[in-house]
Amino acid sequence: MNVVLFKFNHLGDNLIFLPVVQTLRALRPGWKLTLLTTPDSVPLYTRDLPTPNLLTTPKLRFDKSWRRPWELAAWFARVRARRPDACLIGFDQANIAHLLARHSGARVRIGANLQHIRIAHSLTHETPMPAGARPADWNWVMGRDLLVALDGPAAARDWPATPPPPDLSHLIDRTGRSAPRRIVIHAGSSRPMTRWDPAQFATVAARLARTHEVVWIDRPETAGIPLDPSIRRVALHFLRDLVTLLADAALFLCNNSGPMHLANALGTPGVVVTGLTAPGWDPYWHRERWTVLRPAHPACAPCELPNKVVLTCANLEAPMACLRQWTPDLVEAACRARLALTP
Repeated sequence: MNVVLFKFNHLGDNLIFLPVVQTLRALRPGWKLTLLTTPDSVPLYTRDLPTPNLLTTPKLRFDKSWRRPWELAAWFARVRARRPDACLIGFDQANIAHLLARHSGARVRIGANLQHIRIAHSLTHETPMPAGARPADWNWVMGRDLLVALDGPAAARDWPATPPPPDLSHLIDRTGRSAPRRIVIHAGSSRPMTRWDPAQFATVAARLARTHEVVWIDRPETAGIPLDPSIRRVALHFLRDLVTLLADAALFLCNNSGPMHLANALGTPGVVVTGLTAPGWDPYWHRERWTVLRPAHPACAPCELPNKVVLTCANLEAPMACLRQWTPDLVEAACRARLALTP
């Protein structure tokens, strides 16, 4: 059975999709799975998929490939060459993914046909948003629907009720690992709408450094922030280095971002400072180990949904009030409370 999976998106989105790939591989080892994804996400999948079955390009380039007909034609050829029996299109994929699936020759096409999708009949089986609107659940139900569509209703019994944490053991460097007493801080985020003031993070970092080793992960949006000299500043260029660092941490302090989902999947305790990011993007696994600093809902909430990304704040009277309400005192207190719960 040949199956093509479409998942062009950011690190966190791919991470919560990974259990689908790993479970399909475990339940149907004879299936040939091909994944279309972004280059940065490839290391997540190398345990389960051989390199020739990982077709990559940056998300925006793929989504806009209709502007370069020669590239779009090449994608058509690459997908059709796989002779897919089925396609699974993530709920967050753009029109190009639906167009390729529609003309791939696959008799089964699973996905979510959101309002922005303009490709008629791109799906043979539509998976609606599940109750609770959690992206991890949505991915999981799509995986089950794929299995049932190909192997019949009885196959649903093989599919676990909920997605397990993804197995990231292939990304952990087990040489020279230290005792898990350090605090790791990641003040970056791909979108300003999900980014607490990095200077506030630095204030909390200095306070925590009085009692713990603190490691600050630099990102382009935080590289110029001055830090207390006792804080170790690192720039990580490989996903393996990030996973290894997070796996050993006593606490991870962060924004709602891809590294948050990595730490959560690893079982690392954490505190996340969040505004009105859709609650479905809160830490999914090991929920008892995480503190989510989420504001009481103001009148502008909810500003985001799992299938709707917001790029500008709608609160014109008090922009970003949802994030600004968190002070260093409140965040430090949440961190120390969470540390007190860690054995």
